[in-house]
Order: sequence, then structure tokens, then C-alpha cells
Amino acid sequence: MNRTRIVLMLLLMPPVMSGCKVVNHALELLGFITPVKKDRTPEEIHDEKNLASQNPDPVLSAEAMSKQNSEILSEMFRVVFNQEAVDDKTDFSGLLQSLNQGASLEGIYRGIIAGSRYRALESKGQAASPDELKAFAMEMSELQDIMRSPTEFSNVDAKKAPEIVFPDGDIPVVASPSSQEVKKKLDKASRVQELVRIFIGASSFTLKRTLGEEALRKFDEDKSDPGVVAHWYAKLVLRLATSKVDFGLELRNRADFDFHFKFAQKIAIDRVKWEVLNRYHRYLNAAGRSR
Repeated sequence: MNRTRIVLMLLLMPPVMSGCKVVNHALELLGFITPVKKDRTPEEIHDEKNLASQNPDPVLSAEAMSKQNSEILSEMFRVVFNQEAVDDKTDFSGLLQSLNQGASLEGIYRGIIAGSRYRALESKGQAASPDELKAFAMEMSELQDIMRSPTEFSNVDAKKAPEIVFPDGDIPVVASPSSQEVKKKLDKASRVQELVRIFIGASSFTLKRTLGEEALRKFDEDKSDPGVVAHWYAKLVLRLATSKVDFGLELRNRADFDFHFKFAQKIAIDRVKWEVLNRYHRYLNAAGRSR
């Protein structure tokens, strides 16, 4: 007997058997409706509203979506370039238009850190401070410790990224710099020391770009398992919350694993990527202010 026939029978039962509670319970068991949790606490209701407010709504009007994109892009400019306000209105307008037309936050981020302005900051910036270098090495070590194929860095990676010059014709596909044959992982302490040795003298912008790119490779590794991504994200949030760095929103600073785990499962993966990149950039920016 299929589910539809069972439901019809339930609905046609005599009144004594077909009270609302009985029918609704049957529909819940059969999966036609979602059970409603009873006796939610005020805190749970508050958390659900906050999660909903952060979740990009697919039915937003074009105007509302543009406003939301503008807020996130503005944050990206301030955090990535480590500045108080957006000072390049022309680039901002062009990228906002791309976002409004469906470009991803990851694509916009990659475009910014590969752009001439960011590369100039990498090549002209002074060497990162000891605090920045230590913060970078420790976070990179934590990240690579849970990756299946972490990047094997060399002294070349501490230099500014090479200029991108495409020949005439089709744009070539650039292979991932991650090694396909990974050597035995170093323990965390040894990896931190090795990263410090390799990246000493690199600018803070190089450190942020390198950490951000490795984080995106971590996402690529786990793209088929949203649960793994959500778990990693929530643990990252809790660890960085102990640094007392302001990550831009009160909810981002909240040290609550379940809250952030649920958040990462509810929103689009592209937004989770920005939440991670935002934290890494803000964390290293804060370390640089101690110089």
C-alpha cells in the first residue's frame, strides 16, 4: 500500500479517529510534513531568527540582493586590503555588478588577490612582523594537519605571486599547486618552524593570500561532504574566538559550536568560504597591528 493511499484513508476516517493531532502525526511519520518542535526556548527562537537573517534568501528582490551583495563586497575590500573604507569606487562598482549577475564570492575574492593592486601590495609591502608570521604559521599548520593533500611550500612561495600573462587564444587551465604525491606530514610543531623558515621576509599580504588559497583547497577536498565542511568550520570559529579578535559581527564572535555548525549547513557553501576567508584576513590583520 503506497503512502498516498494511506494518507487518503487517514483523512477519510470517522471523526473519532481523525482528529487533527492524529492526522498530523501520521503525515509527519510519512514525511509529508515536517514535525514542529514544541516548547522551544526563547534562546532557540532567537538563534533561529539570527540564522535566518544571515542566510541569503533566494526570493529577495533584486534591490535587496544588491544591497546584501554591496555589504559583503564592502567588507571584502576593507578586510583584504586592510583599510578602513572602500577607496576604489570604480573597481567596487564593476565587481558589485558581477555579483548581482551571479558571480560567486570565491570568484570575486580570487580576482581581487590576483589583481595588479593586490600584487603591488605584496611586492612593495614590508616584511610581516614576527607576530604576523607566527599567527600565519600556526593557522596554516592547523589547516594542513586536517588536509589530505596539503601544499608543500618552498622559498618561492614566500615571494610575490608571478605576473599572469596569457598568450593569444584560449586561456590555459592552470593546475593546482598542491602536490599529488604528498610526503609524510610533519608534526604541528615542526611544520610551524618550517613555515616560519620559508616565509620569513614575506609581506603580510603574501601570508594572507597563501593562507586563503590553502583554505579554498581544503574546501575543494571536502566539497562532496557538507557535514565535514560544517564541522571544520565550527571548530575553526571556536578556536579563533579565543583570540578575542573582532570578526565584524557579534554572531561571528560567538563561541558556540552547535550554532556555527548549523549555520554552515543552512547557507550556501560560497558564503561559508567567505566566512572562513574573512576570519583569516581579520586574524592576520589584527596580528599585524601589534607591530
